Amino acid sequence: MTPVRQYFDLLRIQYMMNRQMVAIISIIQAAMTVGLILGFGYYIPDINKTQALFLTVGAATQTVVTIGVIMLPQKLSQEKSEGLLDYFLTLPIGRENYLLAEVSFVALMTFPGTIFAVAFGAWHYDLSLSVNPVVIVAAVLAVFSLAGLGVAMPLLSPYQQLTNALTQLLTFYILLFSPVLMPKEQLPWLLQKVAVVMPPTYAADAMRASLTDLPGTHLARSLLVMAGFGAVFLGASAMSIRRRG
Repeated sequence: MTPVRQYFDLLRIQYMMNRQMVAIISIIQAAMTVGLILGFGYYIPDINKTQALFLTVGAATQTVVTIGVIMLPQKLSQEKSEGLLDYFLTLPIGRENYLLAEVSFVALMTFPGTIFAVAFGAWHYDLSLSVNPVVIVAAVLAVFSLAGLGVAMPLLSPYQQLTNALTQLLTFYILLFSPVLMPKEQLPWLLQKVAVVMPPTYAADAMRASLTDLPGTHLARSLLVMAGFGAVFLGASAMSIRRRG
């Protein structure tokens, strides 16, 4: 069996195993989007167009990023605790193909939430967005740029509860202390410096560049940086999963 055929077979298996979760995850993403856009709107009653654009695109970015740092690690952590991870790794398959199929499946699940976030924000704030098809690439790279971290947490964590707690802490950082829902300049100096080495910064910038005409975006740079993060993190995770067992 060729590696490509093996990858698509593993991706199909992922869908068959988790198809009942697709609708549930989409509903949760939609609820988070409504909560973010309406909730932050209450804190900023006289919201202007720029703020509305940041909030709308930030909500879309949030659905993408949290898939990589919440759903993926929690999914792998559950498979690890149930023995499914070790079972798959005993099969005569490429471990890199298994890892890529896991990441690809959760990446595909980002699209319903991202589309809903953009549509709901544009409708609620009466925005005119200039959608660039590159947004698809940006969304996929956003997931892959964090996927290595999402894989590392359950592999290295001794307890499923610890993995879940770490994912919640990361979500807290992304939501309130990273330049996803707000410009980087609004953050304290230290958080601005931390943001330079954090993938969500570039995910948000790429999404803003491909959906809006906001100034100060750097689409090509952000795509390249996310690709670099993805290559390094996933490469390290692939080495780790090859050594497992």
